[in-house]
Amino acid sequence: MFKQKKNIFKLSFVFATFLFLSCVVCKLYLCSSLAIKNSELENTINAKKQLEKEISKLSFENSTLSSIDAVEKKAREMGFIDMSERLSSIDPNAPVQVAVLKQ
Repeated sequence: MFKQKKNIFKLSFVFATFLFLSCVVCKLYLCSSLAIKNSELENTINAKKQLEKEISKLSFENSTLSSIDAVEKKAREMGFIDMSERLSSIDPNAPVQVAVLKQ
């Protein structure tokens, strides 16, 4: 009887030791895998911030270039002249669509 209790105690001790070591190994594996995923997530977040900065910069540039003042300035640089008369209508029956000026 005493020998049987001793065998049960040894078996319980071996099982508990195995369970403890298994838990430690699993924890180390999961922690290292989470650390790798965390660094990937950090790199992705940094890339997202860079893209957001670039998007805001491009949006500002777009709003600057598409403003009417910028368009008129660019047109003058290209040789267009300001209109001196008002635009009356566009003749839909003309073979070539051109603006008709009020005279």
